[in-house]
Amino acid sequence: MTGNRDNPDRDNLLDRAIDAVLRAGTPGEPPPDRVAGLLAAVERAASEPDCLTFRERIKTMRFRAQVAVAATALIVVLGLLPRLIPGAGDSVAFGDVAETLTKVRSATWKTQYEVKGPGDEIRKWSGVGMFLTPSHERMEITADGKTNVTVIDGEKNKLLTLDPPTKTATVIDVRNAPGEGPFGRTFQGLQEMVAAAHRGEGGQVERLSGEEIDGRRTECFRIRRGAIEVKIWADPKTFLPVRVEETTAGDEKTRIVMTDFQVDKDLDKSLFSLDVPAGYTVEQTLQLDAAAKPITTVAEALKMAAEFNDGVFPPELRGEQGIDGIVRQGMTAWEKEHANDPPEQKRAKVAKLALTLGGAFGVILSLPPDSVHYAGKDVKLDTPDRPIFWCPSLGKEKGGYQVIYADLTIREMSAEEAAKLLPSK
Repeated sequence: MTGNRDNPDRDNLLDRAIDAVLRAGTPGEPPPDRVAGLLAAVERAASEPDCLTFRERIKTMRFRAQVAVAATALIVVLGLLPRLIPGAGDSVAFGDVAETLTKVRSATWKTQYEVKGPGDEIRKWSGVGMFLTPSHERMEITADGKTNVTVIDGEKNKLLTLDPPTKTATVIDVRNAPGEGPFGRTFQGLQEMVAAAHRGEGGQVERLSGEEIDGRRTECFRIRRGAIEVKIWADPKTFLPVRVEETTAGDEKTRIVMTDFQVDKDLDKSLFSLDVPAGYTVEQTLQLDAAAKPITTVAEALKMAAEFNDGVFPPELRGEQGIDGIVRQGMTAWEKEHANDPPEQKRAKVAKLALTLGGAFGVILSLPPDSVHYAGKDVKLDTPDRPIFWCPSLGKEKGGYQVIYADLTIREMSAEEAAKLLPSK
């Protein structure tokens, strides 16, 4: 059953956009593919009725949790997360897992997604994933009995998302993508994450007590990267994963579990075709520019919040008085003022906002909490020489800091220089 579109509360475009991201699902290792279809989901959400059953299940989730789910995906879909956080840790057994994973040429798996919201309510949806070397993926996400399909070509930097109930398709092309390509990174991302952690470049590795899973003895390893924790249970004989579990800390915790791995099986290449199936209509053809550095999305989000707050940066970084809370309030007012605007203009506004917030919180959540500093309270936009946000450099440079100023300039400085900045508030 579809919802009543005359109800203004249900017509809030921003809520519907993030709801669509959650409906689309977030695959395991952090989830690049389904929320790689963020733009497609946003566009559909702004123009089509919602399935109220699933919407009601997620509507009680606070906005910052909704953003967090999208954020983790966005930062990975651009191929950035493995490069954000320097780390250390190594072990011979873990190295065997990394080496074995790297050699996998095809794989299938099942994924379960859980979001624990207010009142300990747990919302769940599921998915089936497929990987084919070098960078092809297919994800089928099911929620409330409805399945959406996303096919990704990491070599062409192109994504096709299909909505079987409406027989509509959306095509996304990525411009200025990193050399290795941003898409096709659910299983490939798991491969790269484990390899980077083994080299001491992608998080801190710990060995945990193994346990028996489905009658199989396993060895367990944990990788910590900022607010994200990934556990891998591996078969000690084959070194292949038996179970992968990712959790993201926050007021509402997300948990993504990958199981039932089958590797190096023959997969029909037609499953990864980007051709629009017969009977489907191409609803949108979109382009996503991946050239911007991750820190620029934080600057853009801070600017957006300031513009919604009479030109003053928010009192806090996150929460009701943070970027997410102020932008949400501002968008509610904007929607009323622009109620009669053409639908495509509204969708463009929501798409830009969702991408900006997703990218910004992806950066923030990928960093250790004590390394992120915010000092924007009561500071006006464009105030000269006033630092409002700083964090460790996001990229290959290590040991330095990136600082956002109130005029939105971004500067690099040493850790010693950053330590002399204003204390965070």
